[in-house]
Amino acid sequence: MNEAFERHIQEYLDRQRPCLITDAMRYALEGGKRFRPRIIFAIAKGMGLDEKQTYDAALALELIQTYSLIHDDLPAMDNDDMRRGKPSLHKAFREDIAILTGDQLLTDAFKVISQSKDYDPEVKVNIISALSSYAGFDGMIYGQLLDVTCDDEKIDKELLEEIQDNKTGGLFKISCLIPMYIREEGNEDYYISLGSMIGHIFQNQDDLFDLIKTEEEMGKNLSDAKNKKGTALSIYSLEELKQLIDNEFKQLDEHLAQASFDTSYLKELLKALKER
Repeated sequence: MNEAFERHIQEYLDRQRPCLITDAMRYALEGGKRFRPRIIFAIAKGMGLDEKQTYDAALALELIQTYSLIHDDLPAMDNDDMRRGKPSLHKAFREDIAILTGDQLLTDAFKVISQSKDYDPEVKVNIISALSSYAGFDGMIYGQLLDVTCDDEKIDKELLEEIQDNKTGGLFKISCLIPMYIREEGNEDYYISLGSMIGHIFQNQDDLFDLIKTEEEMGKNLSDAKNKKGTALSIYSLEELKQLIDNEFKQLDEHLAQASFDTSYLKELLKALKER
């Protein structure tokens, strides 16, 4: 756990208006693995940046990630009762409070960046643009649309990859782009590809874990099969999926060999991803 970043989150929460939604925000933000912020920190350190320079951007991304989980768990979406090892927000607080809390987290993410004292105007514009694009119709929201309108009988390899690249890859692309924007140097296409590759691996692993791990191990409901969702296991056998994930890690290593930053910190984090 990054204690300094956790304090940054708590300081953000302490500044909020005291009310039921703030209580719900605090509840929802507890217990996250912060994997996307950790990608930001790893790349930033590899670029020689002070990790704390990225905290506001990482906070904004974590707010968006948490909002997306709250809304994913709602009865109209995946109808899941457990998240981050405890009752989902709509179970702990009520469905209407969960919807409003997700709305507030999403909206506040842009406020965090716009009011940050750590970034100049151009950097703020670039980060806000990436957040709104890849958390929206150029990423996560479009991927969620494909996901909710596709079942396990309709999915094929091409559609699966499109869902993964948008729904899961969207926020990972932001994670990889943020340090580049703060550094104000780098090839944008390279970092978008990096985020996409990590997103595919992460989602394929989640689909695998839906079959081989317990809900207690994952800290959430494993509901894809129950909901007849189209996943990697709609296309690949268990062994084929394991092999695919191994191949994707190899491709990721080859991509990192072309990086213009010290990749040792990111590789350490990706090793933890591989072994999770």
